[in-house]
Amino acid sequence: MKRKRSYFKKGDILLYAFVFSLFAFLLFNIKGMKTQKASKAEIYVDGDLKYIYKLQDEEKNIFVDTNLGGINVQLKDKKVRVTSSNSPLKLIVKQGWAKVPGDTLIGIPDRAIVKIVGENSGEEQEDDIDFIIK
Repeated sequence: MKRKRSYFKKGDILLYAFVFSLFAFLLFNIKGMKTQKASKAEIYVDGDLKYIYKLQDEEKNIFVDTNLGGINVQLKDKKVRVTSSNSPLKLIVKQGWAKVPGDTLIGIPDRAIVKIVGENSGEEQEDDIDFIIK
């Protein structure tokens, strides 16, 4: 009498169950993570923090002086963008709106960086350093 051939062995089924439960566990933990809301825009010129503006719903236009003449920054609907620049390729203008904490607009010839910063709600401040390579 011949045995019926099965597609899976008992060990295979246990392995698949373990992998499936691991992915399900990770999925539920990722959905439960807290997200930060954008609260401020930091503007750096030549590597130095020059301005900090609170993000707001009303439109606000700001001129920031740089080594090439300056950039115009627009704050609107809790987002920020650079509307004009004197740099040749205007890459900082082409980057568009920044709205999520961690988004940055970088203008190399202008030596300007516009960075969105989130608020920590009652938690300890975390360092901006992820790791250090020696």
